[in-house]
Amino acid sequence: MKINIPQLYFSKLMRAVVEFEMIEDDDHILIGVSGGKDSIFLAYAMAILRQRLHKDFKISALTINPLFKDETTGQLADFNTDRIRSFMESLDIPYDVVDVDIAGAIDEQAGKSPCYTCAYFRRGAMNHYAVEHGMNKIAYAHHNDDAVETFFMSLLYSGQLNTFTPKTYLDRTGLTVIARWSISANRK
Repeated sequence: MKINIPQLYFSKLMRAVVEFEMIEDDDHILIGVSGGKDSIFLAYAMAILRQRLHKDFKISALTINPLFKDETTGQLADFNTDRIRSFMESLDIPYDVVDVDIAGAIDEQAGKSPCYTCAYFRRGAMNHYAVEHGMNKIAYAHHNDDAVETFFMSLLYSGQLNTFTPKTYLDRTGLTVIARWSISANRK
């Protein structure tokens, strides 16, 4: 498959990568893929960068299966990742799916925010997988709405004015989180 994006988008992507030193030689970057448009575009953009950026780096992708149950049957919900796997294969990106009982953790956290619990366990599983497989960076896809939400949540819950940074080193794991790519969301 021939991959390409308009030059305007590629220029902005390259500027961010260079300005914030997101990708270096010998990096192995794990892309968090939910299957939504933001993470699918991130994988696509990273495949383009792998071809056009003058750096020697590897990329892999991972989806976390949260083991949610179908509300009507009580059985595990269908979590079909065949289309994601096929797309990653077309981009020559190694892809894996890991089951994490996030649904069970949410049930045990009665009264706490299920969104926080889900995000916490997904990030933990991503970090664990990256360390276990010798990767040094993790890339997540976010859009402008996510950055604004994070800003206000930080303000309201901790009284701090902050949001995502382009690159964050996690000293406990030795991983660097990059590319909280701010993808413009055209949501209505």
